[in-house]
Amino acid sequence: MRDFRSFLRGVRRGTPLAVLALGFLSATAASAGGPFKGINGIWGGSGTVTYASGARERLSCRAQYYQNDDDNLQQALRCASDSYTFQINAYFENVGGDLHGRWEELVNNISGAVTGTAKVGRIDGALEGPGFVADLLVTTNGNRQRVKISTPDQEIRVVDITVRKSSVGN
Repeated sequence: MRDFRSFLRGVRRGTPLAVLALGFLSATAASAGGPFKGINGIWGGSGTVTYASGARERLSCRAQYYQNDDDNLQQALRCASDSYTFQINAYFENVGGDLHGRWEELVNNISGAVTGTAKVGRIDGALEGPGFVADLLVTTNGNRQRVKISTPDQEIRVVDITVRKSSVGN
């Protein structure tokens, strides 16, 4: 936990990323193995947020991943559109393919648990918090990752982003 707090302090001071998450995002040489192999580093890209009304907005996103060992992953994710911003910090732990962890959304000050399954290149999960349940799907293929968060009963129905791993600092 101490390493995670140091990581977050660094993010707040302006390390090359914004914030973590959810969720959640292999390829160039990571020393760690497990289902999170190759995710360490900085990722950037874009996507969309879809509202209950059906309206869609473009998002710009940056993510940073940090790994203490083969079976845990810390994420800082920040996405913004013209009218919407979110910052998610998340911690994932793999125990024999079962995913457990926690997440915190900093803009709206909500937090909760993440559960699901993890294998190399794929995380299937659920995000839960006070009055909030969402499905999470993260697929990673080489230096490209897709993160999709969807919920049937919130104002924001789908967040769908694609990011690529940066070669800077890796």
